[in-house]
Amino acid sequence: MDGAPLLIEIESLDDVTFPQSSGPLELLQLKHHQGERPVDLTTASVDVWSSLRVWCTRLSDGDLTDDAYLFLITTAGCADDSAPALLGVSDRDVEKAETLLFSYAQASEAKTTRLARVAFCGLSRAQRLNLLDRVRVIADAPEIDALDDRLNQILRFARPSKVNYVRERMVEWWYARSAQHLSKKTPGPINSAEIDLKIEALSDALSSDNLPIDVPEPLEDELGVVGGNMFARQLSLLPVSSARVLQAAKDYMQAFTQRSRWLGSELLTVGDLAEYESELVAEWRRRFNVMSDELGPTAAEEEMRREAKLLYRWIELEAHFPIRPRCTAAFVTRGSFHILSDQMRVGWHPAFMSILSDAIEESTA
Repeated sequence: MDGAPLLIEIESLDDVTFPQSSGPLELLQLKHHQGERPVDLTTASVDVWSSLRVWCTRLSDGDLTDDAYLFLITTAGCADDSAPALLGVSDRDVEKAETLLFSYAQASEAKTTRLARVAFCGLSRAQRLNLLDRVRVIADAPEIDALDDRLNQILRFARPSKVNYVRERMVEWWYARSAQHLSKKTPGPINSAEIDLKIEALSDALSSDNLPIDVPEPLEDELGVVGGNMFARQLSLLPVSSARVLQAAKDYMQAFTQRSRWLGSELLTVGDLAEYESELVAEWRRRFNVMSDELGPTAAEEEMRREAKLLYRWIELEAHFPIRPRCTAAFVTRGSFHILSDQMRVGWHPAFMSILSDAIEESTA
């Protein structure tokens, strides 16, 4: 390759295609067999002939360029002296492979390979030799269960303790990107530069002053009933609109899920999280104490609610306390405050503790 980004297509001309401006450069047929060791490929194997059928048809239709390389990648092995064994990466014998395949195609009456045999025999010998000269059978490929270890080896740039996290996030991203490609939601091939950028973003997010943000805002139907949650009951004391309660629930769930993912991936320790929450509680207490002092002990309910709304407005629009210097997603701060509110460690109404404590005692009495 000339250093240009690699383009990837799935289920276009083949299972996987690496196109270039003048046409496909590499076409891949993938054959995965799981469980007990699969039977070795032979000259008569259906996997071999199903791949040949695709390639012969592409050649006859004019869809296969002269510089295209054709790969059959399989978890099976190759039987000795079989056509697929002679078409491997090394110790190749294209002429002998063509003779074996052509002889089988003429002699066999197997229904499972009939269409492929017809397509193969429909080519001239020169075409068959040219086609097979570009075929590479890669046998004994790792099963899908072994891919984690292979990917971990590739992702050695990450710190050992972070390799699993990077692999999991890359696999998640690749599945989503492949789905966009297959559904045509994102037209055109997948560019390898996208993979490079994703890896670069993950690497940057794993630096000591940052954390990755990889949890999307939840949809409304993912929230369930939130009215009974303590953070929602705290908001009912102000009160605020249902739209603001809904946003609070989204911030709560997104922050809770993101924090859990950081802890589960060992990107954050329980101690780190406790220290962050202590900072939030300290910042809240400073403002809560000022509010309570200025209201005084004889403040009317209407005054308390007005000031409580201002305090909560600060949480919604102004409070900004990154958990790491460059991890600046606002939902982390807002959602963490709601988590603390749910635990009754912070509140907005000046009398939230007494009001809600009394309500809890009544409901459990």
